[in-house]
Amino acid sequence: WTQQNGVNGILVTGPDGGQIFLPAAGSRWYGSLYNAGSNGYYWSSTLYPSNDNSAYDLGFSSGHWDWDYYYRLHGRSIRAVCP
Repeated sequence: WTQQNGVNGILVTGPDGGQIFLPAAGSRWYGSLYNAGSNGYYWSSTLYPSNDNSAYDLGFSSGHWDWDYYYRLHGRSIRAVCP
């Protein structure tokens, strides 16, 4: 958990030493923004096996992160990464 340019988020370091900052951008539900600045939620590209209306996501807050799945109609951030 860190801050960059006054924005809360996490700094992830890959096996090659490259880093990416993921802002705690919150989530959207019916046009409203929730938990911006305190929580981050990022979609993966993997659908939940038993229900393609859901997909896996990374969720985090200060001192905590987990992989989970959620309905795709909920607004989560995405982060494009070149292979």
